[in-house]
Amino acid sequence: MDMADTFPLMRGGGLFLIAVGLGIVVGSLGGHRWLIPGLISGAALGVAAMAAGGITKWIFEGLPYPQWWHWAVLGAAFLLEGFLVSQVVERFSTQTHQFWLWMLFIVGVHFLVLVFSHGPICGLLGVACMANALIGLRLANPPVTLFWGIDGALKVVAGAAMVLLSFNG
Repeated sequence: MDMADTFPLMRGGGLFLIAVGLGIVVGSLGGHRWLIPGLISGAALGVAAMAAGGITKWIFEGLPYPQWWHWAVLGAAFLLEGFLVSQVVERFSTQTHQFWLWMLFIVGVHFLVLVFSHGPICGLLGVACMANALIGLRLANPPVTLFWGIDGALKVVAGAAMVLLSFNG
């Protein structure tokens, strides 16, 4: 059994990552005030792409339907991410580089959970995103937009790999 059969959410997750990653890259190019609009635009594009893929059945074409536990893992990852985001929001002002870089780190953590529903590429992506954020957090005055741009590029590459592997096994 290939990876796409084991992780049928991989294709949709990969498509979503490509869209979000592109939004993050574009947002990083616009400076601090474009980080959130870029992220939101990328996420909206990702949701629209997944909705279109779901309606046309392209998202699961040739794949088994996900098991209940795939969806449970996805839900658990989002709950963990939401909890961790609330902790960062309580501790840091949005005007600090720590806020923005901890947000990148948290998303990396949630990818570690998604390994169980979306496959090992999510684990690699999670480690890479966390390392990128930690490097930025170690610097005195990091160029946050650079670290966001790298994070977005990592998501695009991982998402593309997930989509390609979902078709090629």
